[in-house]
Amino acid sequence: MNLLEFAKNNMLVLDGAMGTMLQSGFDVNSIHKAYLEAGANIILTNTFSDSSDENIALSVKIAKNAAVDYDAYVGADIAPTGQFFEPLGKLGQDEAYDIFKRQVLAAYKAGADAIYIETFSDLLEAEIAVLAAKENCSLPIFCTMTFDANMRTFMGVDIPSMAHSLTEAGVDFLGINCSVGPAEMKNMAAELMRCTHLPVVIKPNAGLPSMENGNIVYHVTPEGFAQEMAAIADLGVAGIGGCCGTTPAFIEKLADIAREGLRPRKP
Repeated sequence: MNLLEFAKNNMLVLDGAMGTMLQSGFDVNSIHKAYLEAGANIILTNTFSDSSDENIALSVKIAKNAAVDYDAYVGADIAPTGQFFEPLGKLGQDEAYDIFKRQVLAAYKAGADAIYIETFSDLLEAEIAVLAAKENCSLPIFCTMTFDANMRTFMGVDIPSMAHSLTEAGVDFLGINCSVGPAEMKNMAAELMRCTHLPVVIKPNAGLPSMENGNIVYHVTPEGFAQEMAAIADLGVAGIGGCCGTTPAFIEKLADIAREGLRPRKP
């Protein structure tokens, strides 16, 4: 069953943080396995950067090899370029398109099940990434942006604008990830659900971090995270997962929520 067919009648359980786990000393394959064991049915590649074609292909292969025993899907993770467009910066739109096109083609040829564009704050950049994916592969496309507590991105984009533009761009899944915890993201999720007929995916952080003894510490527990995410799932979202600070213990709780029989909202 392909990903789009599966998502029609099943809640997607996405994985949690990659960086958090890498910083704890785990290798990528072990991280994928841990999230799959926890109940994730879609995992993301370790490509949250402008990786080389070889690294993207290898990352897809590692994730696919881990997922095959769990009948799970692999999304090729595509991040923002980290640059500003002209005239604020030096990045041109054609140059950005070429960057995303190269990443999409590398992931597509390597056998990814979806293109997962995430953590964008610039709507134009997100649109260009989606266009590059639409024009260069036939895979389902996720696109999630990151909003601050004021419900705007760092670049000032609001949720209705994001929903309208990316729905028109032809994405298959819309979503919000990073920046805030699940308590703050509930209203964002509800707003996005009001603004689109598309399936919505939500991946908050484990709350807002603080520095303690030189270390980044997240204060939301897996139990507290799951309690807030259950309320988000009740909205009828299509997928739930975790971003910064979340671990397999968090995803295990989300898998429990999905097993309760919740189904995505019908458009």
